[in-house]
Amino acid sequence: MGSLFTETKTALSKDRSFALVMIINHRGSTPRTSGSWMLVWPDKTICGTIGGGLVEARVMDACAGMMDKSRSVIQEELKAGMDMICGGSMSVWLLSFVPPFSKDLLDAFETIAGMENKGKSALVITRISNGTAQVPVVLENSDNDPNAFLLPKDLLADMSDRTFAGNGIWHRVYGLNQYMIQSLMPKEILYICGAGHVGYQLGRMAPMVDFSTVVMDDRPEFADPLRFPHAREVKVVPEFTSVFDGFDVNEHSYIAILTRGHLYDQMVLEQALATQAAYIGMIGSRKKREQIYGNLMEKGISKQALDAVYSPIGTAIKAETPAEIAVSIMGELILIRAENKKGKGKSNAACK
Repeated sequence: MGSLFTETKTALSKDRSFALVMIINHRGSTPRTSGSWMLVWPDKTICGTIGGGLVEARVMDACAGMMDKSRSVIQEELKAGMDMICGGSMSVWLLSFVPPFSKDLLDAFETIAGMENKGKSALVITRISNGTAQVPVVLENSDNDPNAFLLPKDLLADMSDRTFAGNGIWHRVYGLNQYMIQSLMPKEILYICGAGHVGYQLGRMAPMVDFSTVVMDDRPEFADPLRFPHAREVKVVPEFTSVFDGFDVNEHSYIAILTRGHLYDQMVLEQALATQAAYIGMIGSRKKREQIYGNLMEKGISKQALDAVYSPIGTAIKAETPAEIAVSIMGELILIRAENKKGKGKSNAACK
């Protein structure tokens, strides 16, 4: 599954009717949370999911009934009687797109998808008037963005107060109009350092759960784009020196160290600890870890920084094969990413 705005841009290019569904808030236990989405086609095939079950089926039915014209509908508090035994509820925004699509609409989603793919942060703001969504406006900076004059002053004030900070969708009313405010967040990038057996399996799995991947190895036959067709980039790094040069390794970055030897693992770990990555994991036994940690502390790296590293990498599921180890790593990555999005993640200075 691709990302929201990129998939919507692709759907618009098909020049067919479709609907977009987004969870705008949720309460209690629900299968998916705010910001989750799906596209629905007239034949009820979908891309993405808001959690499955009766809730999703009924929302799909509602979407099918909206595709006679472009419109915007909010369904509030979908819950019990619709298979949510745990007592949770959700509100969803249904948005139907019916051709012909205006050039302004196509251009807007082309721009937003391009920003999304480049990892830019922004707010996407859609005004809803008389049940119809207008062409979305993108704001990167409310102070000097030329699009700011299109928006109410109260909305801009809320933006300045960081009311819409973080990952989510907000429904607000200003004056006579409703506004949907969506955060455009940089996509998480997984740096796979080592393209051997485990790295290969991890590279196959990561795009399935919406990680963008950069794969690195010192062996050209392993760091081969043909082995990683879905990777954002595949790079040969001789002897694993200057691994992260040219990359913006920030709080949306995750690093998995899976090289073919202790020396290379240590070299990459030392470089990784100099970044702002949200997650650093290193493969190997506890004995190997302690040896590498001892070497790095002799070089001046603090124990606190090393304690932040996830090593041995992955969740404890008694994994043995490369694919099983990749599954255990992916489970850990998904957990850390979810905690970071909820603001519960820990920095590299205090992870474990």
